[in-house]
Amino acid sequence: MIECSPNKQTRRRAGRRDFGTIKADGNPTNPRFSVRWCEGGRQRRKRGFERRVEAEAFLARIRTALSDGVLDAHRRGEVMLATVADEWLCTHSAVKLRSHEDNLERWKRLGEFFGETLAISDVTPSRILELRSHLRTEGLAPATVNRYLALLRSVLNYAVTAGYLQASPIRRFARGSFLLAEPHPKRTPPLTSNAEAARLLEGIRDGWRDWFGFFAFLLLTGARRGEAAGLRWEDVELTRRLVTLRRSYEALPKSGRARTVPISAELASILTEHRARDPWAGELVFPDPQTGEMLSPDARLARILDAACKAAGVPRMRVHDLRHAHASLWLMAGGSLADVQRNLGHSTPMLTSETYGHIAEDHRIREVDQRLALGIGRAGPKAVPAISQDAAAASETLAEGA
Repeated sequence: MIECSPNKQTRRRAGRRDFGTIKADGNPTNPRFSVRWCEGGRQRRKRGFERRVEAEAFLARIRTALSDGVLDAHRRGEVMLATVADEWLCTHSAVKLRSHEDNLERWKRLGEFFGETLAISDVTPSRILELRSHLRTEGLAPATVNRYLALLRSVLNYAVTAGYLQASPIRRFARGSFLLAEPHPKRTPPLTSNAEAARLLEGIRDGWRDWFGFFAFLLLTGARRGEAAGLRWEDVELTRRLVTLRRSYEALPKSGRARTVPISAELASILTEHRARDPWAGELVFPDPQTGEMLSPDARLARILDAACKAAGVPRMRVHDLRHAHASLWLMAGGSLADVQRNLGHSTPMLTSETYGHIAEDHRIREVDQRLALGIGRAGPKAVPAISQDAAAASETLAEGA
């Protein structure tokens, strides 16, 4: 690009309201034409027209766009999707999201599908449907496909905010038709009773004493693994029996805000003993027993929990399932859904009920026995009282009179 100097020729062209010129670049046997115009103080050129009429039509569109003031928006729409995605990953994902590493990996697959040269304005609803079908043919589960689509949606929404698009193409989809339907079957609770939970924690205390406080905290508060790993003693109030979860590892919690969780007298006693036995005596409540540093999401926790489940005779579960078990045990004990929602840090009680509110079938049977016990049939069928002779005679007299 070269600067357009306001010389005599430029002033004369502006006076004639001539927005550009057409130049013949080829030869009589192979004619070619190019278009030149001045835009924003810079000279621009478009080459490769085989016929003059094509060059004139292009120049007419440029003239109209310049006069309407929308040519800059068209220019921004020509920016590559890959460029916009890089901007979003650097300015938004890397700064705010804990899932940044996952976003980087997912965008590699999306970038391979769209290519490096696809303009942001060429991302159409039909192209998005092709992507969705492509991901399904690769054998990905609906939930995984939806994560890729959600990432693309975030990038396109950023493109609207940054001015690359007037509106996201996803808005063309009918409500509920953009993402795939995900099956959410009701699961049985990881732990069906307090007795099973006690058996599991006692097994961890007997076999892995250094990890007992950590697993007890997860089960009795419903905290996430990262929230327990990032917990500081300054956030624990044993006298008031409250814990404030401010971070997950070093970042903010998943919800983006801190929450306060009550702790039972039993857990307060466990934490007091845990602090007295901690050889590191640092600010972390649950440091790595071997190094004293913050716990990392490695495979040790899963191995310990697998062995403890086997020893306690309970079904195998993930570390995150202790969060599910907290919600299930709370609800089966008669606790309110609103309270467990606040403990888990969910936005709505519906999310808690649908995702974590697993109720054991045995519990429901006990509930129906207790809450709908009408007393019918407990003393056997009641005998019908006999009718006296006077009452029988009176009945016959009334019948004859009728």
